Amino acid sequence: MIFRNVLKPKSELTDTTDVKNPASWFMKLFGHESSSGETVTVSSALGIPTFYRCVNIKANMVAMLPFQTFKRTAVGRERDKQHIVSRLLNVRPNPYQSPFKFKHLIETHRNTWGNAYVNINWGADGRPKEFWLLNPAETEPYVDVETNTLWYVTTLPNGERVKIGHGDIIHLTTLTTNGIKGIPPVQVARESLGSSQAAQKFKGKFYKHGAINSGYLKIPGMLNPDAKNVVRNEWEKANTGLNNAQRIAILDAGLEFQNISMPLKDAQFIESMKFDKAEIATLMDIPLHMVNEMDRATHSNIEHENLSFVQSSLSPILRQYEEEFMYKSFSEREQKLYYLKFNLEFLLRADKKTQAEFYAIMLDKGVFSINKVLELEDMDAIEGGDKHRVDLNHISLDIADEYQLARAGATKGGEENEKPEG
Repeated sequence: MIFRNVLKPKSELTDTTDVKNPASWFMKLFGHESSSGETVTVSSALGIPTFYRCVNIKANMVAMLPFQTFKRTAVGRERDKQHIVSRLLNVRPNPYQSPFKFKHLIETHRNTWGNAYVNINWGADGRPKEFWLLNPAETEPYVDVETNTLWYVTTLPNGERVKIGHGDIIHLTTLTTNGIKGIPPVQVARESLGSSQAAQKFKGKFYKHGAINSGYLKIPGMLNPDAKNVVRNEWEKANTGLNNAQRIAILDAGLEFQNISMPLKDAQFIESMKFDKAEIATLMDIPLHMVNEMDRATHSNIEHENLSFVQSSLSPILRQYEEEFMYKSFSEREQKLYYLKFNLEFLLRADKKTQAEFYAIMLDKGVFSINKVLELEDMDAIEGGDKHRVDLNHISLDIADEYQLARAGATKGGEENEKPEG
């Protein structure tokens, strides 16, 4: 059993607000209807290329970054690779997922359902043993008003309904208005997503019918209902579908086709799809060039937008990961010694020339050792490369006066002891 605090059996679970008020779970199952008439769900939203790409971009960004454990020391900090939390985050969080897949799924849950729930399976020593992701569609946080305690009710894969204490759950959210549960982006963006879904269906039907517009057939005389159906079916069979596209229609017996549809160009169909793409990217905090909107992109502003994305969009997300995992994974005593940090070095790297200049400055100032630079470049260390070196023209401030006096004394002494020639 992977849950430490399953306090009561299924029959004794306290009713939660989502059971008393069916609106929330009803909409979970059947989605949110948009003005376009499209019902938007997580599954249907992921069928929209722009939304899928936005979710995948964020998930990939978070998943590929090293999630490192550090220990505070007397002189600063050192990376601890042996702590159980470090091994879980960098080797195997559970038997079925690699660290990349684990973080990727967390971020996917967070950006689709608005919430990601990680259940901690504790070992006998009181430390985390495994991290397991709960199904966000089957998990609901609620506060027991009598005890003011936060609980999480979820359904396990075997169908068992359980209640878990907040100390066993690492809960990551999107924007929240109550401090407990995140608002699903699919719900917020249902209008843009619904419009995109409708546009995709319209485009599919448009090509399915051979890119032919709707209209009506004018027929001399009166036809009974059965005859009308026969004429309509025969017309569609002969003139719709991609195989019949661009073919010449032959009208006989006085038939006349009248077009009543608005052409796609007149309906500004492409422009509206671009607008929806921009709206979805804006909602997801993704630069437009990352979703293939390159109309106003240049090399210089793309570089600036990438840096802005890391600083303004990605960094706050990573901070939430760091704080939540640290607070829930470490004991109070360990929190004074250990902390978690994502390594952003890969995302912040510039071009080779700029990177080389940066390394030269850090080496000259004694901030980096040679082996540190080699490590950042994924190269093998060298013997003696761990020493930090500085320019002899630079000294520490606390010995500046002593150093100057020593130099002055040496110069004066040299002049007095100098013997005359001859």
